[in-house]
Amino acid sequence: MTEYKSWFSEWYQDIFREASNIAMSHALTALSNMIGEIEMDPPAVDVISRPKFLATLTSEGISNSFVVMFDITEGLSGLTILQFPKKSAQALVSLLLGIELDDEGIDDMGRSAIREIGNILISAYTDILAKLIKEPVSLSPPKQAESLYDVEKELARPDLRDVQEVIIFRTRFYQSTTGIESLFYLVPTREAFDKLVGRLEAQVKDIELISQSDNSNTPKENEPDEG
Repeated sequence: MTEYKSWFSEWYQDIFREASNIAMSHALTALSNMIGEIEMDPPAVDVISRPKFLATLTSEGISNSFVVMFDITEGLSGLTILQFPKKSAQALVSLLLGIELDDEGIDDMGRSAIREIGNILISAYTDILAKLIKEPVSLSPPKQAESLYDVEKELARPDLRDVQEVIIFRTRFYQSTTGIESLFYLVPTREAFDKLVGRLEAQVKDIELISQSDNSNTPKENEPDEG
């Protein structure tokens, strides 16, 4: 994977957290209007390798969960994927439709209900990306993924076949004893990844300069007063 500042650094995490605050606050309000009062954790962000991305996507379930894909049409380039793992998808259907599901999967009515929640989260994630790069970000209409083959077919596109880094946003929200998780994968082209990281590093440098300036203006201990 490409060497940049650590994605676990305090600076990066602060930038992601700040970018997420307003977007997730709006999402929290919209979700609460649909399913009742909930609590939501800020998204956990990480960069993973292409093989780990495919392994994570598969382990969380595809055919028996809810996975939709979107092309990025403005601001960046590449593919985004929203996934509700099997248990989370079933919990959502139970909350929205008031029915218990078996292990046979989710029917069209259940998928339609989840899609409404997905639209809210997609809007939030898009707002986060726009704030990070300081440009509007737009997505195409969704494409349903029924199997890993559907995802791999998208990854075989000329602009994505050499992609090695995937950014994952993992968000959890809760209602009483029910916990629900969503995963948002950003599969950027090489150009888009460099653009995103470049914008992040520029923000980090600005923060570091402000921090250094503040420190230089702070009187040192035991420093004699002038005059």
